[in-house]
Amino acid sequence: MLQGIHTFRSRITLLTGGLLLSLSLVLVTSSYYVASTRLSNASGEYLVGISQSISNMLTANLIEREREIILLSKRLSLYQNQNLTELEQTIDQVKNSYKHYAWIGFASPEGVVLASGDGLLKGADVSQRPWFINGRSGPFIGDLHKALLLESLLPKQEDGAPIRFVDFSAPVINEQGKLEGVVATHANWLWAKEVLSSSFTAVSKTKEIDMFIINNDGDVLYPDNHLGDIYVPTTLPKDGQFESLIWQDGKDYLTSKAFVDSPESTNLGWHIVVRQPVAIAMSTVNELYKLLLTLGIISTLFCMILAYRLAGALSFPLERLAGTANRIQQGDRHVTFQEDSQSHEVTSLSRSLQDMMSSLLDREQTLLQLNSTLEAKVQSRTAQLEATNQSLKAIVRQDRLTQVCNRLALDEELLKEYELARESGNPYAVIMVDADHFKKVNDQYGHTVGDTVLKKMAAVLESIVGSKGMVARFGGEEFTVLLPNTQIENAQHLAEALREKVADTEMYTSLYVTASLGVALFKMTDDHYEQVLNRADAALYEAKGTGRNRVVVSD
Repeated sequence: MLQGIHTFRSRITLLTGGLLLSLSLVLVTSSYYVASTRLSNASGEYLVGISQSISNMLTANLIEREREIILLSKRLSLYQNQNLTELEQTIDQVKNSYKHYAWIGFASPEGVVLASGDGLLKGADVSQRPWFINGRSGPFIGDLHKALLLESLLPKQEDGAPIRFVDFSAPVINEQGKLEGVVATHANWLWAKEVLSSSFTAVSKTKEIDMFIINNDGDVLYPDNHLGDIYVPTTLPKDGQFESLIWQDGKDYLTSKAFVDSPESTNLGWHIVVRQPVAIAMSTVNELYKLLLTLGIISTLFCMILAYRLAGALSFPLERLAGTANRIQQGDRHVTFQEDSQSHEVTSLSRSLQDMMSSLLDREQTLLQLNSTLEAKVQSRTAQLEATNQSLKAIVRQDRLTQVCNRLALDEELLKEYELARESGNPYAVIMVDADHFKKVNDQYGHTVGDTVLKKMAAVLESIVGSKGMVARFGGEEFTVLLPNTQIENAQHLAEALREKVADTEMYTSLYVTASLGVALFKMTDDHYEQVLNRADAALYEAKGTGRNRVVVSD
C-alpha cells in the first residue's frame, strides 16, 4: 500500500497515526496510573484491615486464656487442703470447658506436679520449665514451643505436624503472701488456627490472600513451618501499613503487618502478616488497560487507513491541517479541522479529521466514565471491608456457644460502668450465677446435653434481665449479670427471680438444674473495676458452700 515514507500520502498517514496513537497513549496511561494508584491503596487498606482484625481476635483470645488461669490461681481454698481432689476436679472442669487445653496442672514451689487434668505428668519435675520459672513471680505467657514432656502422652495430629503449645501460668499466693505453687495450662496451637480460619473468608481465598503469624525473631508460627520452607522478608511494613515486597518465590506481593497486643504480663512480640499477589490485586485495572490500549490501536489503524485514502496531491491546505493537528497534540481542544478549499479531497480530509477529533473526545469522555465506575467499585469494596470489620468485632464480643456476651465484652462494659459510677455516684450491681452440680450433668448426660443446658440457662437469664442489664458468660457454667444504675435491694430481688426461674425451667427432657447466685454492689472505695466482680464471686462461693440454690448478697 505504501509507496515509500517520502511520499506525501505516506507522510499524511504517518502523521495522523502518530497523532492518534500519542493521544491514545496519553489518555490510557494517565487513566491507568490514576486507577492503579487508587486500586493499590484500596487493596492495601483491605489487607491492613484483615491483619488488624485478626490481631484483635488473637489478642482477645490470649487475654481470655490468661484471665482464666489467673482466676484459677485466685481460688486459694483449692490449694490449701492436703487432699487436692477438689482441685483436680476443678482443673478437669476448666480443661473440659475449652477443647484446646491439652494440659492443666498445679506444681509445688519446688517444681513437682501435685495435681493435673486426667492425672497427666502428676509427680513430674517441671522446675526447669520456663512456665514454672517465670510463673512463680507473676502471670506468664510462653512463646510457641513443641511438646516435650507431653509429646508421648498425647495423640498425634492428623497432618503429622509436631504438637505445639502456648503456655499460660500464674503463681498461687496465700493470704500471708507466701508462694503455694504455680498453676499452668498448655494450650494446643490448634486454637490459633481456628481463630485464623474463622476470619479467612471464601472471598479472601479466591483473591489468593495468605496470612502468617511471626514471632519477634521473624520465625513463622503459622502456617505450620516445621520443615522450615516458609520465609518472611526481613524488611516488613510498619504496623498498620502496607508495602509491595518481593518474597522468597520471587513474586511481588502487597504486604501488611499488624502487631498482636500481648497482655501486660508478657511481651510475646507476635505480628500478623497478610499478603496478596500484586498481579491479583491489580488484575481489574490491568484488564482495563489492555482493553483501552487495544481499542486505541484499532482506532489508530482505522484512522490511518482513512487518512491514506483521503490524502491527495495537496500542499498548503494540508500544511495548515498539519499545523492544526500539532496544536491539538499540544493539548488545544478548541481548534477544528475546518478547511475552506476548492478541492473536494481537502474538504473531505478536513471533515474526516474533525470526526476523528470528536471520536477522541468521546473516547476521553468514555475513559472518564470508566474512571468514575472504578471509583464506585473502590467505594463498594471499602464499604464491604467496613461491614466485615463490624462483623468481626461482633464475633470477638460474643460467646460462641450461648450467643450471649463473652468475657471481653463484659470487661469493657464493667470498665465503662465503673468510670461512670466514679463520676456520677450512681451505683451498679453485679450478679454471679453458677449452675449447681453441672459436672454431674456432663457425666450423666454427656457434654452435648451440658451445652444445651448452658444455652437454655443463658436464654432464661436474658429473658428475665431483658433491658435492665447485660448477661455474659463468665466461663464454664458461670454467668455474670451487670445491672447499671441499680440499688442492692433491686439486684437481690432480680437475683431471686433468676434463681426461681432457673429452678423451674426444664433444661432438657425431664432435666432440671438449680443455680447459686452472688450479688455485689459498686462501692466508691473501689479502686479497680474488678473489685465488685470479686465480691460477687466471693458471695457466689458462699452460696455454694451453704447449700446451693440460693442467693447471697456481699457486704
